[in-house]
Amino acid sequence: MTARYDWTINQGETAELEVQRITTGGSADSAPFQANSTFRMQAKDKHGGTAVLTLTDSDFTFDGTGDATARNHFHVTISATVSAAIDAPGKYVYDIEQISGSVVTRVLEGSLIVTPEVTTSG
Repeated sequence: MTARYDWTINQGETAELEVQRITTGGSADSAPFQANSTFRMQAKDKHGGTAVLTLTDSDFTFDGTGDATARNHFHVTISATVSAAIDAPGKYVYDIEQISGSVVTRVLEGSLIVTPEVTTSG
């Protein structure tokens, strides 16, 4: 079963999310994400709809990249520039996928709520 998290971000602001594998007992899962895998994320207006946000592997960072046991969590960052480029604030659906060879695994899914930016530079 894919983990679910509803994430609220502010348009025009850098947003970060830490994702960690947790066992059913509540402790950190020792099963790391695959060392030779890549990650991607998309947010859309609805399932099968138009993408309003696309993140690639460079938007994901791991603590302890060289240590396989430390790869049980990662950070995903939406830059201020990227969040400002989301045309309309609102509620979207998103998922984060891990790609390892030909195997794609959904790691996280949920709603992405974008609150509007009021103050702009122009």
